Amino acid sequence: MDSPKKIIFITGLIVLLVILIVTIILIKKSKKKEMKRKINNLDIMKNDILSLPLLNEIEKVASLTKGEQLEEKINNYRNIYENLKNDSFKKIEDMIVELDFLINENSKEFYYKYSLIELELYKNRYLINHIIEELKELTSYEDKYRGMVVKLKNKYRIINREYENNKDLYGTLVDTIDMQFENIEKRFQDFEIVINENLYNEVVLVVRSLDNMIEHIGAVVLELPDILVLLNDLIPSRLKELEVLRNSMLEEGFTLNFMNLDYNFSEIEKIENDVIDKSKVLNIDNSLIELKTILEFLDSLFKDIDKEKIYKKDFDNASFSFDERLRKLKETLRDIYKQLDDIKVMYGLNDEDLKDLETISLQYNDLVKEYKSLIRKVKKQEFSYGKINVYLNELSSNLKLLEDNLDLTLKNLGSMQDDEERARDQLEEVQELLKTCKRQIQSVKIPVVANNYFVELSEANEAILEIIKELAKKPIVIKTLNTRVDTARDLVFKLYNTTKSIIKNAYMSENLIVYANRYRSTSSEVMKCLNKAEIMFYKGNYEGSVKLVLDLLDKEEPGFKNKFTKELG
Repeated sequence: MDSPKKIIFITGLIVLLVILIVTIILIKKSKKKEMKRKINNLDIMKNDILSLPLLNEIEKVASLTKGEQLEEKINNYRNIYENLKNDSFKKIEDMIVELDFLINENSKEFYYKYSLIELELYKNRYLINHIIEELKELTSYEDKYRGMVVKLKNKYRIINREYENNKDLYGTLVDTIDMQFENIEKRFQDFEIVINENLYNEVVLVVRSLDNMIEHIGAVVLELPDILVLLNDLIPSRLKELEVLRNSMLEEGFTLNFMNLDYNFSEIEKIENDVIDKSKVLNIDNSLIELKTILEFLDSLFKDIDKEKIYKKDFDNASFSFDERLRKLKETLRDIYKQLDDIKVMYGLNDEDLKDLETISLQYNDLVKEYKSLIRKVKKQEFSYGKINVYLNELSSNLKLLEDNLDLTLKNLGSMQDDEERARDQLEEVQELLKTCKRQIQSVKIPVVANNYFVELSEANEAILEIIKELAKKPIVIKTLNTRVDTARDLVFKLYNTTKSIIKNAYMSENLIVYANRYRSTSSEVMKCLNKAEIMFYKGNYEGSVKLVLDLLDKEEPGFKNKFTKELG
């Protein structure tokens, strides 16, 4: 390297080194300056805290207050002040001095100890300010609590005036209530004693006690008359009316077992006794709500009984009609069997041709047995008329099917022309039954209709179209026509049963879910199960929903499923 270049390079290095050294020196000076500033801030903060008028406030309160409890508090505050002054702040001063020596030694340790000092100063300032606030409160606590007691006295006088004006409404509990008012009066006297003797701690307790006692006696004066009216008049009179009505209903042949009246009466009596016992000590918590709930429940029982009367009237009418239809069906079957031999010869029929007639006879006998069984249940008062009507409606539907099947069978015993006419008549009937199925589905409010319904509806429509096509042919093949008619009839009846099943399962699902909701809050598993059943219901899986809720209720009420299944027959 040439000598001039070498000189320039060396000079540059020297200049760079000098700049670096100067920079380091400046940075160190800046850090030291910042540290000194922080130490100065700590001194200012310490002096500000020491200048807080804690001792002056202590002595001021000490000169104004009397009483052992207040003196104890004042002495405690003095001790805290002395400890802060002679212990905590001296330690802080020593730490600040030590901080001066760390400026040139260790910056990390400096900032660590600075944080400790700052934290200690914040704690001392908070403690002193808190004590000053308490001292201020001590100087004004008498005015504060006297003001509170004045408001409580005004409230008390209003309640007492209301009670005295309506004293006859409280019956045998007047002495107990008077005693409670006397206790409140004594508590007001206790307040004067503790406030005059400067018993600071007791003042707070007495005022709080007064507030609770007046709040309680106010609730008693307001609610107890209604409670006594419900206990002594309204509920007993409703129970008496209900008992008279029940006896009258039983004499008329009604069953009210499903209402569990004896059990409900027993539970009501327990609640009433509990309310009476609590009222004797003026404990009326939730009593008014419980008694109003009982009254509403009793009103609902009267409504249920009124419904049962309507259901019985419906049953009497439906039963009379059912008896007439059974009688006519029996006479028709008897007339047919009287002429059966002649019919066999006349139309060349064999036993296979008369198989449908034999089936109808067997189904008729089964239906008669089911109906007699239902009548026995009515006489034994095993079910409400509401449920009995449901069962009778099912039997009526089965009877209708029998009547229709008999009509079809009779037409099959006629000539070709009769068969054609039968086919036309059956066509109208299945069309009408199909319309009935549609109307029934449309008339009920269910979330979803299952897909199998629409499949069966499509099949039934196609089968009816086949009958129409067959009737349009010339000549008509009776055997084929009969097959078409039978197929359409079966499909429509299948649709009818499916419709009935969907409506029935939807009804049972909805009602079982409503019934099971009483257990919803017992556990998360029950809630999940009910939510799942509701989802299945809204998706149209009513049968699955019924099974799920029945299984749940069988766990909550062992034997429920068997009882429910048995009641459904």
